[in-house]
Amino acid sequence: MSATNSRVRRIALGALMWLVAAHAALATPITYSFDTFADGTSLTGQYAGLGFANGTVLRAGIGLNELSFPPRSGDGVLFDDGGPIVITFATGASAVSGYFTYVDGLTLSAYDSSDNLIAIATAAFLANVADGSGDPGSAPNELLSVMATGDLIARIVISSSPGGASLALDDLTVDTAAVAVPSPGTLPLVMTGLLALAWRARRRRH
Repeated sequence: MSATNSRVRRIALGALMWLVAAHAALATPITYSFDTFADGTSLTGQYAGLGFANGTVLRAGIGLNELSFPPRSGDGVLFDDGGPIVITFATGASAVSGYFTYVDGLTLSAYDSSDNLIAIATAAFLANVADGSGDPGSAPNELLSVMATGDLIARIVISSSPGGASLALDDLTVDTAAVAVPSPGTLPLVMTGLLALAWRARRRRH
């Protein structure tokens, strides 16, 4: 095998691995369960790439009334403290979801970097707490999600009662746009270019 062919093959393999890794990075969501913080922790910027306002961590058996607001996993949830919870994303997000328990309805709103409302999800009930006072047919930890269809999500606002003290969020899941991922048509284009290089190298050898 000539040195040129060997180099082309190495480049092709490297390009393929990079594209696969890039698509895998986009497809892998990150879930935040809030279980590593002490009861009463006010979240601000403890998670890299995320910013929080009006969110306080409560732990089952300490500050959280788990009979009404049972965590979906672990023992920690994020509670709306003083108003709607606002979460910002440093790199933008393609989709955001979470499990919500609430007493005064709930709206999950997504905004782009220009503060345009780009997606909204509304809870199915007025209340879904677990203590028996929720609406008939409801259950705690209702899954709600929003997805970007154009511009990425720069922030979300989680609203129940305007004054707060009305909802618990658990297992927040974020699909971020942390890397510049090529479009699905990029791989065939790259491979076509590499095959052309290999063909030219073969012609030169002959």
